[in-house]
Amino acid sequence: MTLKLYDLALADPEVRISPFCWLAKFGLLHKGLDFETVPLRFTDKENYPDQDHGKLPILRDGDEIICDSANILAHVEKKYGGEPFAATAAERAAADFYQAWLGANLFSALGPMMFVRVHAAAHEADKAYFRKTREARFGKTLEEVAATSGLKDRIETALQTLSAPLVRHKFLGGDAPNISDYTVFSPFMWQRCVTSETLYETPQAVAAWQERMLDLFGGYGREAKRAA
Repeated sequence: MTLKLYDLALADPEVRISPFCWLAKFGLLHKGLDFETVPLRFTDKENYPDQDHGKLPILRDGDEIICDSANILAHVEKKYGGEPFAATAAERAAADFYQAWLGANLFSALGPMMFVRVHAAAHEADKAYFRKTREARFGKTLEEVAATSGLKDRIETALQTLSAPLVRHKFLGGDAPNISDYTVFSPFMWQRCVTSETLYETPQAVAAWQERMLDLFGGYGREAKRAA
């Protein structure tokens, strides 16, 4: 039975933006699993396989419903084996670090830049919901959040740190990608699918790694449809 991954879409159902959905997709691709994606919008809650959870991604594997990208990765790792996401304790420790680094240094600066752009590309039926939920989180309008000072500098500083291992290694996982690469690259797919604007300067080592990531799995990421 083909796996089904319920995937977040914008006004164009072929534009899939969620970094968490991208992480799940890269995990399924890493395992060599056949899967189909099912596009759902922010307010398609009645069509979510688990309406109580109310967030994507959600994986349907036969009779099993698995919510959240971390749980999806754990599920496919345990059930399907194959090439591990992290082969050693050292790789797992590095993945934990990159997850923490991502939240503290990249998401916190990239998110404010992205929300107003996601809103612009969202389906008309989703725009009020998206604005209300995000503005409640920040206590500001999306436009005020986007105007937060220092966002560009914060991202550029974070990417200088990220460039350090990539000067010497093809991937964060070394010679081949692992869960660290998929975790860190997924928000860049969020950005890529929503906007073609240059939001900040990217170090050459990071840009080269991004190109290698786009080429993985037959160019799966590179071929993804973009809103712009």
